[in-house]
Amino acid sequence: MQPVGYIRLLLAQYQYFPHFVRVSRNPFRWTVDGHYLRLAALHNKHAGQRCFVIANGPSLSRMDIPKLKNEITIGCNGIYKEFDQWGMKTTYYVTEDMEQTELRASEIRKLTGTTKLAALHNAYVLGCRSGFTYFNCGAKCTGQYWNENYPQFSKDFASVVYLGNTVTYIMLQLAFFLGCDPVYIIGLDFNYGVLPQLFPPGKIEITEDNIHLVRGLHVRDDYYRVGDLIGVPAVQKQEKAFRHAKDVFEANGRSVLNAGKDSCIDVFEKVEFDSIQHWSRRQ
Repeated sequence: MQPVGYIRLLLAQYQYFPHFVRVSRNPFRWTVDGHYLRLAALHNKHAGQRCFVIANGPSLSRMDIPKLKNEITIGCNGIYKEFDQWGMKTTYYVTEDMEQTELRASEIRKLTGTTKLAALHNAYVLGCRSGFTYFNCGAKCTGQYWNENYPQFSKDFASVVYLGNTVTYIMLQLAFFLGCDPVYIIGLDFNYGVLPQLFPPGKIEITEDNIHLVRGLHVRDDYYRVGDLIGVPAVQKQEKAFRHAKDVFEANGRSVLNAGKDSCIDVFEKVEFDSIQHWSRRQ
């Protein structure tokens, strides 16, 4: 890491906890701030309201996404590139993966009109003045977590957020914390082509020789370019995490429904997106 990145990370870690900040040039006007407090303020903000978790599958291009303009929506990673075409921005925007965040840092730092949330370990590239609220992503590198303790699902997004081999799992934890019910997932095509057969789970560099394997896996063909890193998913672990999320929602009297088109995952009950009625206004 560059020295400036390390300083950014340390500063964000300090600012995660409640601390005093001056609210004006007046030395006697102070308040308490912190990323934890900002996240805590989101708890049950949309209790009992439906929301839409938007993954990045190519099926989104065949859906009438502008219908969601007045709905509560949660997007991630490169979805912001669709905002102009859709004529809307997602209510919340989430990024966790370090390579994904590095790839888009210059653009998402400038992103406005959405509540931006990023994993604390990405502060080294995003900084503390980019409009992001940082969340604490627990157990990122421990073998124990990925084996006997996997998966875990956080009901308290402000305190800790758990990984599930996909940012969609993080978005589900956010939707739970917001109090949303039901939660509709769209764009979760769960179709990674031949990548999982050709490469082990992990990161690979996109080259001229393999970019054809990547095209068509996301909402737009230029989602990745030559030289970018792409994650090869651990499909079975993803599915295991989704089943756990479904169990947690249902144990709390809430539901997650798959409203996407041509989705290859059967964990969540499927519903037709076009059959959803009474498009609401944000509250």
